[in-house]
Amino acid sequence: MKAQLTQMFSMQDKLNAAINPQWITDDSQDWFCAVLVEGSEMIDHYGWKWWKHQTPDIAQVQLELVDIWHFLMSAEIKSHVGVSTEKAIELSVAKWNNELEQAAEKQPFLALAKQLVGQSAGGDMPYRSFCLLMTSVDFSFADLYKWYIGKNVLNYFRQDHGYKDGSYIKVWQGREDNEYLADALNALPCDEQLSDKVYQFLKAAYPQ
Repeated sequence: MKAQLTQMFSMQDKLNAAINPQWITDDSQDWFCAVLVEGSEMIDHYGWKWWKHQTPDIAQVQLELVDIWHFLMSAEIKSHVGVSTEKAIELSVAKWNNELEQAAEKQPFLALAKQLVGQSAGGDMPYRSFCLLMTSVDFSFADLYKWYIGKNVLNYFRQDHGYKDGSYIKVWQGREDNEYLADALNALPCDEQLSDKVYQFLKAAYPQ
């Protein structure tokens, strides 16, 4: 876990810096507001409307958890400015181990999702709610790691193909880019070449 968290924290820092070189000191970026918005999208994918039939889209729920983890990590990195990276990673490992150990039994998804969104609105680090949510949709830390690597690559791919200036094409042949990412991650092993292989997979599928 320590090695995987170290890699994810490093990748997130590099991605944030690629988008905004001053991100670590830029207080205009509200990471908890981003968690709140992604949490709302996650709840939509799960289904909450009592007046109509809805079937939970668990794959999309899991992907939203990955997006939320991007923003939670960013907030965590900012909260440890002035602290050594090694110490910050050790603290995160301790939190993960503690919360995952207590998240063995499934709990109702919507109550946990609302708790996560509420805590984020208050600017808190919702490790417990996040881990409980992962358990509720059968999403392990190993799953989070693999899908984080994939989504990080997709985020770079988007930036490389005009996401910031609005020229990026998000729907390819009737399917969103996230669906192509899922195809890649379901087909590829989680090894040292995963990042490169995912990027090449997306590049081959992207409309020219």
